[in-house]
Formats: sequence, C-alpha cells, structure tokens
Amino acid sequence: MICKICKYEINPRLLLKSNVNFGDIHRCPKCKITFTYPQPDANTLNDYYNGMYSDLTISFDDKKMKWAQRSMQGYLKVLKKLNVELKQEVTFLDLGGGLGYYTKAAAENNLHSILVEKDPVSVQFAKKHLKLENIIEKDLYEFFNSNDKQYDIVFFRHVIEHVNDPYSIIQGISSLLKTNGILIIETDNNAGIELLIKDGVNKFYVDLYKKSFDNVSFINLLIKRPFAVDPPRHLFGFRMKNLSMLLKSLNLYPKEKIHYRLGHPIYWPNIPSPNIKQIIKSFLKLNLRTCFKLILSYMNFIIRKFLELIGLSSGICIYAQKLSK
Repeated sequence: MICKICKYEINPRLLLKSNVNFGDIHRCPKCKITFTYPQPDANTLNDYYNGMYSDLTISFDDKKMKWAQRSMQGYLKVLKKLNVELKQEVTFLDLGGGLGYYTKAAAENNLHSILVEKDPVSVQFAKKHLKLENIIEKDLYEFFNSNDKQYDIVFFRHVIEHVNDPYSIIQGISSLLKTNGILIIETDNNAGIELLIKDGVNKFYVDLYKKSFDNVSFINLLIKRPFAVDPPRHLFGFRMKNLSMLLKSLNLYPKEKIHYRLGHPIYWPNIPSPNIKQIIKSFLKLNLRTCFKLILSYMNFIIRKFLELIGLSSGICIYAQKLSK
C-alpha cells in the first residue's frame, strides 16, 4: 500500500488485530504514522459522529467556557511571540470546532472567529447557548470545495486524528491560509506513554484496547504504543516528527513545537493537577489517608512532567506558518 502521510510504498507493521470489525492498527515503517486499516465505512463514521455531543448540549457549561478562555490566552501568547498581529479584522477559523467554546473564546479576544462544524446538534448549541453568528455547517471537504476566502489563523484542535485522509485535509488547510498565516494544530502524541502512567487514565486505555483488540496487555501497549488510535473514533496517530514532515510537505513550516501532558494548564486544562498546598492541608488536618494519596498523585505528576520534557507525554501542538511559494 501507499502510506497516506509519507507517500512511500510500504508493507505496514501490524500492531493490534481487531476483534470488532473496525480495522486493525498498523504503523508505517518509514514515517511511523500509526493508522487503522481497513478504515470504518462512511456509514459507521457518520453514525458515530452525528450528535456525539448530545449529552453536552443540554445547557451552557461554565467550566468548559473558562477552560477555553484560559487556553485561548495561551495560544494568543504564542502568536504574539511569533509576531502575529492580533487585531479585530484578523480571521480565526475554527475547523471542526464542535460545540464552539474555543470559537467563542477567540471572539471574546476581538478576533473575527468562524466555526466550521458539520454536526447539527453542535451547531444548534453554538447558536443557542454561545450566540455565535459566524457558523458554517459543512464537513471539511465541503467547506474546502466551496470556500473562496483566505484566513489569518486556522485552529485545528484534536481533529486530524479523526479524518480519513490527513494529507488532503492539510492540503486544504494550506490552500485557505494567507501567506504568513498560522495553523495551530493539536493531536494526541502517538510516541507518548503518559496514558499508561497517569493514575486513573491507564486503566481506561488498557480496558479500551482489551475490549476491541486481541492479545492486549499493559506491557504490550507500552512496547507497541498504538495511542490514541481507536476506531471508529481515532483513525490516525501522529508523532511530532511525522506531523512536522506532513506540514512541511504542504508549505506549512513549524515555528513552535510543544509537547504537553494531561492536565497542562493551556493545552489540556480539564484535568486537575495535584499541588503541594493540598498535601500540606490534608496533613495539618491529620487526614493521613488523603495525604498519602495526594503524595502518590504528586509523584505521578513529577514523572509525567519528566515525560513531557523528553517528548513522551500525551499531546503535541504545532504552530506552523504558511510560506510563500
């Protein structure tokens, strides 16, 4: 087969054999992209994604809004570092932005923000609860084919792992970015092992893979690192090197590369991290059981901070600039 990322003819390495007919997990021996093959059919994917956020659309979630606002301040700080002018006419295109919390946070910072989302349930939520007006209800391919504008900033947060052809999607993004425009792209880190280290998260992922694939164990996952490919949800697993390579091949040059852990205050803010104050407080109250648990959690946190430093944490983010040809 031809690898969808590096375009070499390859004999892919089988990592995990599926037992639920959603596709096996393979890895390209050239660029190390991890992917599911065969891919789930269109009907399976549509059934999975249509209305997948229904349980989150009952009412506005103040916590999610605050997380998005906090994250947006971090993104804007990096953009300023890259000398991006952040004024009202700057366009911020949130591709596949789901419920629209990040689109809203960008608008609150005086950017001309636009949400592109195909799920009608999410779109209705964004209109009703977030009062977003600039919404394009189309899937990515429909949008690329109909779009006749160019944008200053494209925000692509945890979407690329869901698409069936990442190369064509990044090609589409490159075509709609202005020269010197910035793509902010995030995804799970396929090279990372933090998912197996984080207390509470490790069991979830071991059980997830045991449910859908043969011969799965903690050690097996630690060695093969299929993360976070789990069809029909995630179809591709990227690493910093192969994602950077893909961007460069389509005229998008990485200017800032970030590895981040679960619970990172900017890139993964919805998971709380332990702190010394909590430990001291529980100790002073003589709540020794809680204190001991917090100490173990804090030690786990230190290990995960180290994994972040060496590029083995759970997420990656790249700020890439479109160059003139």
